[in-house]
Amino acid sequence: MALENSEVLENLKEQIKTVNEQYEQLSVTRLKLLGAIDVLEQIESSATEEAAAETGTVEVVDQEGGE
Repeated sequence: MALENSEVLENLKEQIKTVNEQYEQLSVTRLKLLGAIDVLEQIESSATEEAAAETGTVEVVDQEGGE
């Protein structure tokens, strides 16, 4: 039995609705992950700076790209 165009169209509309919902959920999760990564990187950077200050060492960062 062949499907009618109207049935296929309804199926496709349901599929796009589901995919859009999943996309939104993934987008929110992605933003949360990026935020968590950013916070943890800041914490790590701060801890490294504090450790360097306690030991009296200074970290030199090449801002010019190493030329």
